[in-house]
Amino acid sequence: MKKSYILMTFSILVSFSAIVTSNFPMPYKNNINFNHTFDTNEIGISEEPPLIIGVRSYSNEIDPHYCWDPYSSNIIEQACEGLFTHNYSDASSNIIPNLASDYGTWSTDGLNYTVSVRQNITFHDGTPFNASAIQWNYNRLSYFMNITGLVPFYEPTSQFTVVYLWSDNTPIINRTEIIDPFTIKYVLNKPYAALEGLLCFSGSFMLSPTSTDPVNLIELDTGGLVGTGPYVYESYIVDTEVTFQAYDNYWKAQPEINSLIFAIYHDPLDLNNALLNGDIDVLMNPLPSFLDVLNASPNINLIDQEERSWTSYYVGMNNNHINQTFREAISYAIDYDYVINTLKNGSAERLKSPIPKGILYSNYSLNVPYLNLSHARQVMKSMGYGVGFTTEIEWESATFATFNYTYFNYSSVLKSIAPLLMNNLSKIGIQIEDAALDSWFEYLMMLVNEPPWDRDMLQLFMVGWVPDFNDPSQLFNVLFNNRTSSNLFNFAQYNGGYGGFEPYDKDNDVQLLMESALEITDKDERKQIYIKIQKLMIERDFPVAWMFTPKVYMAYNNKLDGLQEHTFCNVDEDDKASLKGDITYLKWKPDLISGGPGPSIPGYSPMIFSIFFLIYLSIILRKNKKTKNS
Repeated sequence: MKKSYILMTFSILVSFSAIVTSNFPMPYKNNINFNHTFDTNEIGISEEPPLIIGVRSYSNEIDPHYCWDPYSSNIIEQACEGLFTHNYSDASSNIIPNLASDYGTWSTDGLNYTVSVRQNITFHDGTPFNASAIQWNYNRLSYFMNITGLVPFYEPTSQFTVVYLWSDNTPIINRTEIIDPFTIKYVLNKPYAALEGLLCFSGSFMLSPTSTDPVNLIELDTGGLVGTGPYVYESYIVDTEVTFQAYDNYWKAQPEINSLIFAIYHDPLDLNNALLNGDIDVLMNPLPSFLDVLNASPNINLIDQEERSWTSYYVGMNNNHINQTFREAISYAIDYDYVINTLKNGSAERLKSPIPKGILYSNYSLNVPYLNLSHARQVMKSMGYGVGFTTEIEWESATFATFNYTYFNYSSVLKSIAPLLMNNLSKIGIQIEDAALDSWFEYLMMLVNEPPWDRDMLQLFMVGWVPDFNDPSQLFNVLFNNRTSSNLFNFAQYNGGYGGFEPYDKDNDVQLLMESALEITDKDERKQIYIKIQKLMIERDFPVAWMFTPKVYMAYNNKLDGLQEHTFCNVDEDDKASLKGDITYLKWKPDLISGGPGPSIPGYSPMIFSIFFLIYLSIILRKNKKTKNS
């Protein structure tokens, strides 16, 4: 009997020590991640926790061929992919092949772009990805843009139709042609140098031809979003969360983290506190007021990505009502440092080009206007205003011009600029009338010139813009195009060819430069054209006052590893951000503790725990022996 006690003691101790001292990662939240040597289902403990990303809002649309908002893109970009993508680990976000096996080849006339695609890729439902799938997807996109003319009048068409059209409403892409099972040719109506960028846009993403309805939009709650991406769209709980599971056959590599959750918070304070409380793992662009707290937290990493933003803000000026000289004076009278350091609490950087730093061909070396009252007043005097003035009170008492500043009253960003303009411009004899609007719809209708509203109701106004893909044409050709058929977003009514220059002098006409840059496929030549455009707009025309680009921050639990600095980008006026980067390789770090890795009782190493267990067992055996002898 004594031998059996010893054997039993030894076997229990060895078994327990083997479990305790195994090389386990530590628990995360309420889950324990055991080494894969063990059957986690048999043990009854989940293998690893989900990655929980906190987000501000979601739309009710997730169809890549229809949606045009960052909230939908957050869902779409986890499940679906395009032929090309942006290298988000690089500050310039250069375009790189994705489902395409390499960059394509242009024909001599620039009308055909032929590209080969990767083989052995499947959609989440097992359908092979190939040239036929690409053609099917473009035909579906064409249908929803009503290029075919077949969409019933009562059905919606794609929100982003303008992205795929020329200024005369001709489609950029005429058709696709299958060269072989893994080679596709895009046939264009005329050369379009930004095609690779367009193929990065979510509207060009691939859906399974087997699982996707060709003429009906995907609904958020049906689970019908079937792509080739790293995560399989699983479910949507209204106003609560969106869930994904890793795609086991993902062509790059199976994601390190098996479950992904977008937790929806409508209150930004609740969202930011959720990261501090450990309820979420990643926060895209936290509130400026939380930055110091997050940065001081030992459990959170905070990354500043100030050179990687795609977002730009400017004060628009009605170029039809406010001439170039007035615009120059206004541009030099604004206190940009106050905007950045006080109004934005340091969470923004001065915009020194029409193109933010994160966009291709951006040039920040130009003579962008800055606060210089002497220069601004000299420009006013060149028009005959304030000549002979020698005191501040003379300038501030004068009224040489009066302009309205129109904005949506419930936008903190737009609203904060009103008192700034009133104060700053009064110092050069320009008075500003507050023209706040309580209706976002009314403000939007003025901007897009939709009757009975029109742009001439606006004189000064604030605009924020994020391009759909990384190409300067998404800013110049969209925001400053003066062609009647395509000036939907030319809010300032800028005419880059007016200015007393020869009507068709290509070297001085911004409109002609913008159009030529879209047709030239040589990248070096395109770059030189865009550098010229920036110089003319910044130093000659002053179509708007270039204000700021928001800094993009990431805050995340420091147990997370593999996060690329540019994973999160693109923020709107309320500092909501969209998830753009590749999160396939994110993983949880092993959490090392004193005595080696592994689950434990806080404050006790496995060795100490084993010693206590041995002492306890010896006491029990001794008691049993005494009882037997008695």
